[in-house]
Amino acid sequence: MDCIYLAAGLGVRLEKKIPKQFYKILGKPIFIYSLEVLEKIDCIETIYMTFHPDFKNTYLRIIEKYNISKVVLINGGETRQESVWKALQHIKNEKLLIHEAARPLITSDFINNIIRYNNKAVVPTIPIPFTVSEGDKYMTGELDRSKLHNIQLPQFFDRKTLITAHKKAQEENYTATEDSILVFRLGEKIKFISGMENNIKITTPLDLIVVENLLKGVERWEG
Repeated sequence: MDCIYLAAGLGVRLEKKIPKQFYKILGKPIFIYSLEVLEKIDCIETIYMTFHPDFKNTYLRIIEKYNISKVVLINGGETRQESVWKALQHIKNEKLLIHEAARPLITSDFINNIIRYNNKAVVPTIPIPFTVSEGDKYMTGELDRSKLHNIQLPQFFDRKTLITAHKKAQEENYTATEDSILVFRLGEKIKFISGMENNIKITTPLDLIVVENLLKGVERWEG
């Protein structure tokens, strides 16, 4: 199978002077953490990594430094959805994994559990542990959190199904924040499996602090 690795964003909400994928945690760029895990998964043949063209030389230099050999760079799009679509044009295998650089705490065991299923779409989720309501300036409704899922990546897809889902979205001028929603809109079943509580997406400065401390804990445990 192949992998699409989303690393083209600028990460403005992290409030750093550089794109967040290049920001270092414990001396290592954020986007390298997941790449090193994906690199070691034997069944992944090629990692199609979307990148921001303004920083191409930076990506190349860092990838070379960390001896990542499976990566093929793909120009990212204006949106996440466009980046996935561009990368999909290069996928050769019938199955693919999609991951994002902003989630650096994945493990090989986690990935292997995701890809062992034979569904057209496999998505890890964790429960919503807090109360969620609807509304703008005032509450207009409540949501049953027992029926809600916090969707994570990586996600595992059938290539043809995902391409069809993206084409439908383009025809309808529909944009989603992740790909399983597009497949769901085709009428396909989305397989939910247990996610990882520490599979945090780095979006804000607080997320960065949490991830750094989790990685420090791993270092102490391994030491």
